[in-house]
Amino acid sequence: MFIRRIRTLSPSLRFLSANTQSFSNRPKPTTTTTMPSYIVTCKDDATPEQIEAAKQHAKDQGGTIGHEYTLIKGFSVSFPEDSVQTLSSHEHVKEVEADQEMRTQ
Repeated sequence: MFIRRIRTLSPSLRFLSANTQSFSNRPKPTTTTTMPSYIVTCKDDATPEQIEAAKQHAKDQGGTIGHEYTLIKGFSVSFPEDSVQTLSSHEHVKEVEADQEMRTQ
């Protein structure tokens, strides 16, 4: 009986073995560096055009826009840390803060 079980498992083990070998031949993914992400809040009285100007400023500094928020006037952007100082001084930007996980207690 024990031998029968091994024989019935044998084809599936061969299948797994063959598929595992095909995975080892695949090229390994390249490592990429991720840029820090920030939440940009525009001023309360900012118009949609002014928010677009702030987003364009972020793009001009090498940033990539992630999410656009509707509840607040703002967006998320990923770009090198040294560019954040430039964005925080933009005339329509109220605040720039690191995008991070928030918890409630």
